[in-house]
Amino acid sequence: MSNKKYPYNNIPKTQDLKEMVDFCAKTYGEDTAFWYTKGKEELRHSFNDVKADVYALGTYLHSIGLKNAHIALVGENSYEWIICYLAVICGGNVIVPVDKEQTPEDVQYVVEKSEATAVIHSKLYADKTDLCNVQKISMEGFADYISKGKELIANGEKSFVDYKVDKEVMAAIVFTSGTTSRPKGAMLTHKSLMTDAITSLMNLSIPKGTVLMLPLYHTFGFMAGVACQMLVGFPVFINASLKKLLADIKYAAPGHVSVVPMVLKVMYNKIWDNIRKQGKEKLVKTMIKVSNGLLKVGIDMRRVFFKQILDAFGGNLEMIISGGSALDEKYVSGFKELGITVTSGYGITECSPIVATMRTKHYAPASVGAVHPGVECRIKDGEIQIKGDIVFLGYYKDEEATKAAFDGEWFKTGDLGYLDDDGLLYISGREKNLIILSNGKNVSPEELEAMLYDTIDEIEEVVVKGENDQIVAEVYPVQVENESSADKKEKEKNIKAKINELNHKLPSFKKIADIRFRDTEFEKTTTKKIKRK
Repeated sequence: MSNKKYPYNNIPKTQDLKEMVDFCAKTYGEDTAFWYTKGKEELRHSFNDVKADVYALGTYLHSIGLKNAHIALVGENSYEWIICYLAVICGGNVIVPVDKEQTPEDVQYVVEKSEATAVIHSKLYADKTDLCNVQKISMEGFADYISKGKELIANGEKSFVDYKVDKEVMAAIVFTSGTTSRPKGAMLTHKSLMTDAITSLMNLSIPKGTVLMLPLYHTFGFMAGVACQMLVGFPVFINASLKKLLADIKYAAPGHVSVVPMVLKVMYNKIWDNIRKQGKEKLVKTMIKVSNGLLKVGIDMRRVFFKQILDAFGGNLEMIISGGSALDEKYVSGFKELGITVTSGYGITECSPIVATMRTKHYAPASVGAVHPGVECRIKDGEIQIKGDIVFLGYYKDEEATKAAFDGEWFKTGDLGYLDDDGLLYISGREKNLIILSNGKNVSPEELEAMLYDTIDEIEEVVVKGENDQIVAEVYPVQVENESSADKKEKEKNIKAKINELNHKLPSFKKIADIRFRDTEFEKTTTKKIKRK
């Protein structure tokens, strides 16, 4: 689709996160920035509140000696977490977001590797810090810290208020998810983070309002759920538990949500489960055919025909942004038929993290979108390489890994892909996962996995790997409650038959030689990526 030359969105150009906080308070004032529920109570915080709380907490942290310090942060998604992150990073300290699902040993590793001298933690995850021999600050005292900070400012303490951010120096150490190796600490700056937020919004127009469900310790969660929303003055409803996600989406009635593919799949399957329970599957499929026919002549009736379905998501949901791993195209088309646009992108922690996103008029379902303005992308020996202000400084205290990550000024993502003639980026796999056969052929397991997901509905999860110079597929089938052993065997037989059918269409070196079934899900990272090794 040759529409790549239409104008980018006009987005405020703040230089750093502190300037962003100031800009949002000045521009959006008493508009709601973050809101959530506690029990039956609904709590809202304006953009003015955010600035006041960030300044107060930042001043308090300075008063207890935390200046030019590395400070770890562990806890569930919350307003307090967001304020702690901003208060640390906007006052000259370095923030180290910690994965709350990690073991105490892993948290200790991150704290020690990053040379953090303090850790801020929520009550719920206090035990994660048990092995950390550093200053500990509980979020339980959040209100008291804010009160003390405001009192200090009123009495003339200006160390945080007057602090001038250096946007070029390290401001955050974010540890990679580690699907194939021990996590490394990527050094990000105010410049890289702020540039990423601005260029993401320049590329992709998002509807107003979202529900924050992505983990904030992950840079994509912070970028999509906090920085991008603040810049355009949109309200963010904070979801505290995935168990409440669908209920929270209905309650908050957002214009868009950012999710991982696993959640997208749950949302889609929930829709069709409800349709079947109501005995309306045939009716809805007929309505979809009629709607698709009308769309071909320029008549869009989807939000009328499927109002009851859309009302289950609050009635305003127009867009779902999926990130983190490959997306099955059937969900893109399935949601589109119901009136919801599914868009995806490409990112990596080391690039702050978003590199490419779909655009409204520059779109192809199999692509991950157009590379952001100001970001350079090249394909060298099949690998995607990136240059620009979003690229990290390197890995903290790891010169060897940093050197290996760059080809001159170009960051080597380790992802394989290509750019089409229209400037859209496509991902074909990870360089580290390539299966190299003795005949010299290279096989991308992700390519074969995508084919299997697209063609075999009975597959819930699959990992393709190389063993003994052959291609092996390990399959976790879709689970059915109270399924008999005979039905299970029949399902496995069908999967094998469909894989053999697929093999007939593949070149000989890509054929799947062995199929293995498993009874349990694959082990995953806390961002729901399958651990391949």
